[in-house]
Amino acid sequence: MRYTNKNDLPEPVVRALTEFEGSPERIDGIRVTTLIDSPRISQLRQEHSHNITEDVSELVYRVMGTAIHKVFENASSNSYVAEERLSHTVDGTLISGAIDLQYEDDGLVDLKDFKSTSVYKVMQDGHPDWERQLNVYAFLVRHSKGLKVRSLSVIGVLRDWRKADAERRAGYPSAPILELDVPLWSEEEQDEFVRERIRLHRVAELEKEFSGLPECTDEERWTKPGKWAVHKGKNKRALKLFDTKEEAESFAKETNDRRVEERRSEYVRCSNNYCRVNAWCEQWLD
Repeated sequence: MRYTNKNDLPEPVVRALTEFEGSPERIDGIRVTTLIDSPRISQLRQEHSHNITEDVSELVYRVMGTAIHKVFENASSNSYVAEERLSHTVDGTLISGAIDLQYEDDGLVDLKDFKSTSVYKVMQDGHPDWERQLNVYAFLVRHSKGLKVRSLSVIGVLRDWRKADAERRAGYPSAPILELDVPLWSEEEQDEFVRERIRLHRVAELEKEFSGLPECTDEERWTKPGKWAVHKGKNKRALKLFDTKEEAESFAKETNDRRVEERRSEYVRCSNNYCRVNAWCEQWLD
């Protein structure tokens, strides 16, 4: 990883951010966060690890998240197991993950994960990435410790929470920290998911040498689906959005001053540079 300083931050700030970030912990096998992510991105990261660049300003939220983890970890009582790294080998592949908090009660475990996140994220319906991550953690607890997990939850620290919005907006979080329940899958669903993810990563590694990497899915690219917008006259703001052109045209024909405009699908992860390997990704460059 190489760092840039496009915003001309003072040298002490740059040094503090990069030193706090440090080098990734070296572990054997595959991390849970890598397992649940795109196999294509994983392979490209390995291939171009020494050429990937990141601006130091983008480290701020990650450093904040790490600091928050440390604060809660240090405050944990003896009744909790904090920041424990577990591993288990499945079909010859070692899976490893560091679990923030485990609370054991009568042989059952309540598993909790800290997230430094946004208000927008917690207000969404469903959190599939968190759900997958925590269920793989539950898989590791069950297979490496022989304990059953009773519940999963995320403790979200909302970095952009505003008291004024909490007072006037319906559904807005009432505090800058909250706990969200995460669906717990059956043991069979967890086992099947882990084995399928291992298979996909192995396929990507093999295909890289012969037929090229498998493409990222729309979900992995954070695809914002295309829409058909109906505008009134020259107004930039749409009156209504539709999934199909036919629906939009039917609505537009109700009066003479309406026009239809296509809004193409947007690959948010690729186009907004959330993906650090898009410079070497043929799927994106093509």
